[in-house]
Amino acid sequence: MPRITRLFIRTGLIWFLFSLATGLLSTLDLASLPVLMPLFWHMLTVGWITQIIMGVSIWMFPGRTREEGIRTQPRPWTAFLALNAGLVLRVGAEPFAAGPPDAAAGVILGLSGFLQLTGAAAYLLEIWPRVQSKEKRRRQRKKEREQRRAAKEQSSGRKNSAN
Repeated sequence: MPRITRLFIRTGLIWFLFSLATGLLSTLDLASLPVLMPLFWHMLTVGWITQIIMGVSIWMFPGRTREEGIRTQPRPWTAFLALNAGLVLRVGAEPFAAGPPDAAAGVILGLSGFLQLTGAAAYLLEIWPRVQSKEKRRRQRKKEREQRRAAKEQSSGRKNSAN
């Protein structure tokens, strides 16, 4: 399982625990803050469910590179980092935005939304080309094999002409 997939899944599980704790807090009379339920739902849907789906689909859809790291897989890493940075900003700013109007909280929430949108866009750019029919995938693999074969023959032809 690729490192980015493991990170998506583990981080999703952590958000799941945070969302459960927030949901539990929202049911207690001691902490009946109206802001807790939107945070609960956001952490549950974006933090847990969305990240689990993203991580597993990046792993399972054909066409991913076997090399790991942010340089070889910039879009999945951008999706992971932007989505989680946006979630952290949302969790931090939401309580302040629920009270009296606060310009700083509004700016942070806007940045949070932008980061989450950036994460979703990076994910879509990564997954969209992988959603192909079997026939199209076969043709693509055949073309790649022919290109490798031609490059190999061309390089061996250069070696023979040098001798």
